[in-house]
Order: sequence, then C-alpha cells, then structure tokens
Amino acid sequence: MQTLYQILGIIGAVLIVWFLYRGIKGNPETFSKQNFAKSFSTMGFLALLLIGFIAFLILMLNAS
Repeated sequence: MQTLYQILGIIGAVLIVWFLYRGIKGNPETFSKQNFAKSFSTMGFLALLLIGFIAFLILMLNAS
C-alpha cells in the first residue's frame, strides 16, 4: 500500500512540474522585473498591515 502512495506522489509531482513548466513557457512575462517589483511592494504593504494588526491585538490583550 505504501508503494502505491509513493507512485501516486511521484505522478502528482511530475504533473505539477509539467503544469508549472507549461504555464511559464506560455506566459514568460509573469516573471519580469517589473512584475516582481509590484508584487514585492504589495506583499510589503500587506506585511506591514499584518504587523500593525497583530500589535493592536497584543495591546488590546494587555489592556484588559
């Protein structure tokens, strides 16, 4: 039974790699420098919001 799961895991990994390769090959501008800059600035902004929200929750817990 364990070998069946290993075979299914390998087949799944190969399918994931194949879909990723096909997606990158069909849309190479996805990994351009400009898109990375936009993505990192968005993730940075969201990270700051999350840090602020967690700090607010900690302050609320300490106040009570």
